[in-house]
Amino acid sequence: MMIFHALPSGSIRKGLASTLLLLLSAAALLTGCGEQSNSGTALNEPVQKYEKDATLAGTVTGQNGAITNGKILATDEKGNVISISTLENTSRYSIVIPAGTLLPILLQVHPDAGSENGKPLTLAIADASMTNYNINPLTTAIAEKAKSLGGYTRKNLMAAAVLSTSVPDEDKTSSGFRGDPTKNYGGWH
Repeated sequence: MMIFHALPSGSIRKGLASTLLLLLSAAALLTGCGEQSNSGTALNEPVQKYEKDATLAGTVTGQNGAITNGKILATDEKGNVISISTLENTSRYSIVIPAGTLLPILLQVHPDAGSENGKPLTLAIADASMTNYNINPLTTAIAEKAKSLGGYTRKNLMAAAVLSTSVPDEDKTSSGFRGDPTKNYGGWH
């Protein structure tokens, strides 16, 4: 490396060489980070699918409490309907997803007229290992944020979940959490 001939020898030269190598490596990796595709799939995430029929279940809650009547659609990212279920006088749902269905999928709850603001609640699913999901305004915010991050990948859903939650200002300090953990955030009391 010609640029290091004018520098002191020994450990300082090795340290500078290591730092330069690290910076060049980081620059090379970041060069590939340009325009993001909204295809919803990531190069390093394997495509998952339901190997056998799966029954997904949980509860549905809106801004004003439990949603007890409406239609639930399971769709792919393009909006193609995979399965349909209904809520009839209960906030508990179950919907069967057929074997071979590729992930991610979306569960959309369309409440009956008058029970919510007319906007469907959404849940994005990118992991075939879980079957219990509650659907609520927070899951809708997470799905919308994940889509804006580039699609419904597991990585984007996890990042969206972190970005969609907050800590109340009264519990923030410059060093992080403050207060009694048995009383805040559900605690273990």
